[in-house]
Amino acid sequence: MNMHKTPGLWMRIAVASLLLLAPTTSAIANDQDLPVLTAGYIQFPPIAYTDEQGHARGAIIELTNELAAASGYRVDWKSYPINRIYRSLDTGDIDLWPGSPQVPALQDFTVESSSLGVRVKLCAFALQGTPRISHYQDLANHDLVLIRGYTYREQLNRVISENHYHPIVAPDHTAAMEILLRGRAQYLISYGHPMQEALADYPLQGARCDQLDEWPLVYVISKRNPQAEEIAEALDSAYLEWREANPEPRRLRGVRNRLATAH
Repeated sequence: MNMHKTPGLWMRIAVASLLLLAPTTSAIANDQDLPVLTAGYIQFPPIAYTDEQGHARGAIIELTNELAAASGYRVDWKSYPINRIYRSLDTGDIDLWPGSPQVPALQDFTVESSSLGVRVKLCAFALQGTPRISHYQDLANHDLVLIRGYTYREQLNRVISENHYHPIVAPDHTAAMEILLRGRAQYLISYGHPMQEALADYPLQGARCDQLDEWPLVYVISKRNPQAEEIAEALDSAYLEWREANPEPRRLRGVRNRLATAH
């Protein structure tokens, strides 16, 4: 075809192409116009983690993005250590954190959403031959290894503070499992989901989870945001609608849930 002899045709094609692109461009612009909620998360794979490109990923990240969009917001994610998340909720530097309910240190300056469909389980992981644990107090005067950057329930914190043996704090799960294998600790205190992820790369034969506690995640929202109550209500409403459309619980991607959810 001689394009010099058919300028009208090419003009129509160009206009049609722009019209096809227009909705996408408009959608991007509209998304950018949404009010922003700044949210914090800790590294807790596969529920929340940072991928190789530096982006927030994970089941709770994806769910929060969906619920926020349905509520008229977009989310700007920040990966922080847990203590900085607590401080940032207090100062209002972050608006929300998908985390544990009823944390005493947060109750004066936060409100909470209803529970979400993701539950976390706190375990004392041990090797075969180690006595079973059924209660926090059973850990008293045992050698423990903890994971740096994680916090634990108040009951466990009391046991740790009263323990005659100072717990070892490992930089990650792999280092903690090596400590367990070498006999330097009897129990590794961590959570089911990230431990299961770590076991995929570092199989620990005979490892078991003695469950200490379990609770659902909620959105913990800073009262420094003047719309804190409204945000909690909007996310609750969006979650109820999401549950109606997704009656089956969402399986966490890539996770074998034996340690994450089994009792």
